[in-house]
Amino acid sequence: MDILNMELEMELKVLRKEVEKLKKENNELKKVLVENDLGDEIGVSTVMSPEEEICVKGIEQILELVRNNTADKNDIQNYDILHKNLRMIRNQSFAAPKTKKATKAELLSIVQGDKK
Repeated sequence: MDILNMELEMELKVLRKEVEKLKKENNELKKVLVENDLGDEIGVSTVMSPEEEICVKGIEQILELVRNNTADKNDIQNYDILHKNLRMIRNQSFAAPKTKKATKAELLSIVQGDKK
């Protein structure tokens, strides 16, 4: 019985490592989609970075508080901060490194594992 538990624990450990690896790969691919503005190419109307999504959701929550007349001074200040951050993210007016937009062929070769 102990051997079976040990084997299951080891298998679970391996699966957890694989999940973490796939999560990292997924995040990297999402970043490529955002950087190359490829949402339309994959059938997604908008591809947002996690930071942009946090700002949008926070703004929506605060706007709901305003509609219900339950917003306070802190909510308005948080709205201003989130709105400024969202504009900065979308306009990329901060000093972000410039990246070259990849062509569809280059992206497909990366996904398929072809080496150039």
